[in-house]
Amino acid sequence: MKMRDDNPLRVVQITDTHIKSQPGSRLWGVDVDANLTAVLQRLKTRHWPVQFILATGDLVHDEGAQAYERLYAFLEPLGVPVYCLPGNHDAPEELEQTLTNPVRRQRHINAGHWQFILLDSTVHGSDAGHLLDSELMFLESALRVHPRRHAIICLHHQPLPIGCSWLDTMVVDNGEKLLAIAGRHPQVRAIVYGHIHQEFAARHGAVELLGAPSTCVQFKPDAPTAEADPIPPGYRWFELYPDGRLLTGIERTKGII
Repeated sequence: MKMRDDNPLRVVQITDTHIKSQPGSRLWGVDVDANLTAVLQRLKTRHWPVQFILATGDLVHDEGAQAYERLYAFLEPLGVPVYCLPGNHDAPEELEQTLTNPVRRQRHINAGHWQFILLDSTVHGSDAGHLLDSELMFLESALRVHPRRHAIICLHHQPLPIGCSWLDTMVVDNGEKLLAIAGRHPQVRAIVYGHIHQEFAARHGAVELLGAPSTCVQFKPDAPTAEADPIPPGYRWFELYPDGRLLTGIERTKGII
């Protein structure tokens, strides 16, 4: 994917779509189909065109091939690649087998002066996060092979606690290994994730830690127990420049559905 050096790479992250096999299904009282539709409409109005979309897990809600087929029907008409990784509500094998171009599972993307490394932090039968040694080795290898490309690491679970006690029981349990690898490679600009259903931004050394709102229900920040936040769904946008500058923000729909 080649780009003119004076143009930024424009990318959007959507996450935690939680699509179900039946149309009109709800999660925490929210119509997941209607909210995803509203988010995609907002995206096409506010941040279009983009080079591609990152979909960072919990694509479906504990359901199988039919739900992935329905997700594909939402995303394929956008006409751009949608690169997916699994979350704790996904079935990684079914995800990979069901989704196909332009909406598909992807592990690595080279785009202009940037690379994106998409990791699997899921644990079978658990909502918690963990990175297998094979995932960490894959990350280290990608960073070594492309030392001149600015890097964004993507996964589903948050690598460090975010201050929301019930969600932080599901943090990546070996996130310090991920952060240690990122710290050894100065080209890493950000670690991007979903799972938390809320906007989040912090830094770990020179690396930005960036969470995004869900396209369906939102969770209240800093809440001791799970509690829905009645704010609109949204997505995170990125403008990524050849010199490594990273601009990002959150865009939300005008109202919750």
